[in-house]
Amino acid sequence: MYDLFAIGDIKLDTFVLLDDAGLQCQLKMPECQLCLEYGAKISVNVVDSQIAGSAPNVATGLKRLGFKTGVVSNMGVDGTRHLALAHLKKEGVSTKFIRTVKGEASSYSAVLMYKGDRTILTSHIRRAYRFPKSLPKTPWLYVGEMGEGYDPLYRSLEAHVRRFGVKIALNPGSVQLEERRPVLFDLIKRTHVLFVNKEEAQQLTGEESGQAHHLAPALFKLGCAHVVITDGKNGSYHFDGARIDFCPIFPGKMVSATGAGDAYATGFIAALMRGKTAEEGMRWGSVEAASVIGKVGGTIGLLTNTQLRAHLRRAPTFKTEHL
Repeated sequence: MYDLFAIGDIKLDTFVLLDDAGLQCQLKMPECQLCLEYGAKISVNVVDSQIAGSAPNVATGLKRLGFKTGVVSNMGVDGTRHLALAHLKKEGVSTKFIRTVKGEASSYSAVLMYKGDRTILTSHIRRAYRFPKSLPKTPWLYVGEMGEGYDPLYRSLEAHVRRFGVKIALNPGSVQLEERRPVLFDLIKRTHVLFVNKEEAQQLTGEESGQAHHLAPALFKLGCAHVVITDGKNGSYHFDGARIDFCPIFPGKMVSATGAGDAYATGFIAALMRGKTAEEGMRWGSVEAASVIGKVGGTIGLLTNTQLRAHLRRAPTFKTEHL
């Protein structure tokens, strides 16, 4: 029996290091904009190319923690598909429900790394997303980023939850957040854990305030059981309708922020699947995120059960705080 299927796009991330670009690349403050000299030919270092995407990242992370997982996705007939299948099979993640669509390209992203943070240029391809009728029943489904054409899939997911009582963990992508279609809010009402960062929380709720005690209740009113808001180096928040808890970031060196949110979701979901509290889930998520940002890419730093517990044992004072 599978423990979780992760649903969403699979893409190829190419990591480009801009740190040595000199005056041709700079941060513009206070707007915090990455500026490149227009028309210039800028020398860069291509650090790596890796299979990525919220769904494969979370499926891989949970598999390393001992759960049986698979990915539901659509891909084109190209080199990215071959790399993705090889990567996921190596990790022990099921690829049975990765659908091949002739005439379509797989998704792609260029990750520009500059001064410890990243700017992502990503492609979102319109697809005929469908919920596989033969998908085995699982206790959990994780729903991540995807391009246009997701409406039928979201409607099927909502019906699936109503019928079987499956727990949904939802991390909407940029397309879903920009479009704010009714199917997104219908699915949120059926969602067990909603994962968003602070900016996404503001976009989803229309709240101008960046304060957790405003954003978390506004998200909770949309109908989900648990709200998780991540705020980069400022930590994370959880709200279940009764109390807001805060968790600082787990100490560690940041190389690249790519995949931090997926790693956090991995740890949080894993804790709940193990029967732990949401507060423990925040600790697990923070440890996973800290490990991932210490490497380039979203999966290299994902931990095993033994590694996760070792990190927690070495930091007995790392706790959550009730606000």
